[in-house]
Amino acid sequence: MKRLYVFGNEYLAQDSLARVVAQELKGVEVIHCRSPDEVLDEESDEIVMLDVVKGIDKTIVIADPEQIKTRRLLSMHDFDVGFFLNLMSALGLEKTIKVIGIPQEGNKKQIITDVERCL
Repeated sequence: MKRLYVFGNEYLAQDSLARVVAQELKGVEVIHCRSPDEVLDEESDEIVMLDVVKGIDKTIVIADPEQIKTRRLLSMHDFDVGFFLNLMSALGLEKTIKVIGIPQEGNKKQIITDVERCL
C-alpha cells in the first residue's frame, strides 16, 4: 500500500485542508506529519506528500523540489517542507519526491477527486 505523508496544521484554517482531504482518501496509508524529517524513514524509493500550497487555485503535482519556493529562514518555525526537500536534494538522497499541492480553500469533493488522480 502506498504511503501518503500529509502536512498542515489542523488548527489554522488556511493550512488544514490537506488533513481534511486525507481523511477521505481510500487505498493509501496516511501518515500525518508534524515535521518534514518524518519522511526520512520511508523505505521505498518514492516519497509522496500532500500539503496546502498558498496562491494556487487547483491541485498540482510538484516533482522537482527546486520548484518549491523557499524563503529565508528567520527561526525554526520557518523550517518548512520546501526548505527540507531542497536540503534532501542537495544532500543527494536517492528518492523520488512528489508533492501533491492543494489550494488553501475550494470544493472539497473536487480536491479529493484531484488528489486521488494524482496518487
